[in-house]
Amino acid sequence: MASVTKSKYNVYTGHLDKIMRLAVVSDLHSRRGMDVGGIIDILKEESPDLILMPGDIFERLDGKNTEGKSAGFELIRRSAQIAPVFYSVGNHENGGVRSWDKLKWSRIKSIPKYYDKGEVDRIRECGAVFLDDGYVIENGIAIGGLSSGLINEGRAPELAWLDGFCNLDIPKILLCHHPECYKKYLKDRNIDLIVSGHAHGGQWRIFGRGVFAPGQGIFPQYTSGVYHNKLVVSRGLKPSGRIPRIFNDPEVVMIEMK
Repeated sequence: MASVTKSKYNVYTGHLDKIMRLAVVSDLHSRRGMDVGGIIDILKEESPDLILMPGDIFERLDGKNTEGKSAGFELIRRSAQIAPVFYSVGNHENGGVRSWDKLKWSRIKSIPKYYDKGEVDRIRECGAVFLDDGYVIENGIAIGGLSSGLINEGRAPELAWLDGFCNLDIPKILLCHHPECYKKYLKDRNIDLIVSGHAHGGQWRIFGRGVFAPGQGIFPQYTSGVYHNKLVVSRGLKPSGRIPRIFNDPEVVMIEMK
């Protein structure tokens, strides 16, 4: 696997008594032969309090191509030995592929609409809390997962459950795979921190700006870093494929939240 860098950001919420260190590990798109050792080395060195995985750790969760998924399961298992892991659903994992095509989007028929239950069970067995349009409370902090909505009518996420989450009178962290959901659905909600991936840093970065991202198009707004002291977007971990990454190394994101 290509060299993985480390990016560090600070988010001030005013709702925590002490600094919480969070790692964001996103968009591995697990394939055969991947080595996750470099990612684990960073996590061990940084020793986060929580590890957040906002989707697309796997290329798909359809119950097939088990060998290709081994790196993803290894990443979850070894991460869970370092800190509690929270995992939410990306578009590849629940069948919402081809999200880049705004004009003629369609689901590949060979991929099931929903993820395979056995593979979700295995994610849990590896030690992660699996969040599918819901939340848990961990040491006085609510951690939610907004699943990709690209398989839904109008390609919109399921938002009904978020009202209860946002009304909680405790600090709140939301894993949301799609950063393009932020402006339309999440910006004005009572959430302390939102972590996303999906944009792959814009694939090519020119003068610190991404060139293209699925769901956002050319010169996308949200591809990497911190926005409004609330949204943190990871460039993800998938190495170069048919379209190379240029000036855009895969990354593990570390957040100090206070």
